[in-house]
Amino acid sequence: MTNIKESFAEIISPISEDKFFSLYHDKKHLHIPANEPNKFAEAMSWEILTNLLNMTTIWSSTSLAVYLDTSPIPADQYCRQAIDRNNQTSLQPDAEKVKSWLKRGASLVANDIDALWPGTSAISNALEKRTGGRAQANLYCSWNQHQAFDTHFDNHEVFAIHIAGEKIWRIYEGRLKNPISDEATNSLSKEYHIKNRGPLLEEITLRPGDLLYIPRGQYHDALASSDGAIHLSYGLTHIIGYDILQLLFEQAMADPLFRSNIPLPEEGVEGRKKWMKKILSKLQNISTSAELYGNLDAYIKDFRYYRGGFNLPEDAYSKNNNDEFTVIVSSLKVIKKNNKFILQSEKGGVEIPHGLESPISWIIKKGNFSLEQLILEHPKLSNYDCEKLISNMVAMKAIAPV
Repeated sequence: MTNIKESFAEIISPISEDKFFSLYHDKKHLHIPANEPNKFAEAMSWEILTNLLNMTTIWSSTSLAVYLDTSPIPADQYCRQAIDRNNQTSLQPDAEKVKSWLKRGASLVANDIDALWPGTSAISNALEKRTGGRAQANLYCSWNQHQAFDTHFDNHEVFAIHIAGEKIWRIYEGRLKNPISDEATNSLSKEYHIKNRGPLLEEITLRPGDLLYIPRGQYHDALASSDGAIHLSYGLTHIIGYDILQLLFEQAMADPLFRSNIPLPEEGVEGRKKWMKKILSKLQNISTSAELYGNLDAYIKDFRYYRGGFNLPEDAYSKNNNDEFTVIVSSLKVIKKNNKFILQSEKGGVEIPHGLESPISWIIKKGNFSLEQLILEHPKLSNYDCEKLISNMVAMKAIAPV
């Protein structure tokens, strides 16, 4: 594989990153015609798709869906009962039944396939690295004049990469402001979408190698205009204010004040006001605390999907002690109390096992360090003990990989 797209710049070429982020990102759609039809050939092809589908045991009625003219085909009409890789009974797509539906013009939807092939993984990784979001890919295989989904908007940004055949995309003027996947949004009716999609903004025919970017909330639909149209749809999701509220909630609930009862009725309005004032004051302190920002930094670093990571046999022959870690709780300190050493933060304290107070103090003072440095600085600890200490502090969310 020599043409895998491993950078965001390669994916949107010949559009520059500056132009994309200043004029289009989260603002309006963008069609990037291919400078060569095989631009994304390493990401997907008929041969790759066939090989993936023939990995029978990785598929279920959830991961592989069938639609005919916007209507989902019930699982029992294209699947059979089988024992899956977890030794559980599941509905597994049956090749003969699926092919029967395809011959009638049904569309095939393969969900969450970005970890199944190096070329698709590379694009997801590039999107995540450049934007800081989470990216996942679905594959859509449709036939001439058949449509998988009605007019709709997505709760994420869409990077549609066209692989084979042709497909007509219609972009509408209507756009919802920052929709999320909640009950209210997911239950909107077909009539609502038709009413709110607005006039047709642009009709675009995608051909092999083309890319179409659609902002979150923008109404659109697509219809295959040739037999055998394949495209990959990469959904990109970012951290939003709701995620910050979740971090605030988790930190607040560690404080007994937020678990306290509301005052009794006889304390009246004034009693409730005093109680609320304490809560809001404490919430304000948490919202500006170093611990919250440390937790946010850790959340940002972990806001991605993990794919791959193996490179055998080399991985089995060497061990990398140069991986770096960083302290993510700025209030962290070692204190001595009642002849015991305590690892203390704004959130609370935990007793330090005997002999680890010195290396933990060193970690806090150092801020950024590697396993190799920890081993060299503390020769009395075995390599295993150093590895275990790092693992425990990562689990405690006191430190995180860089």
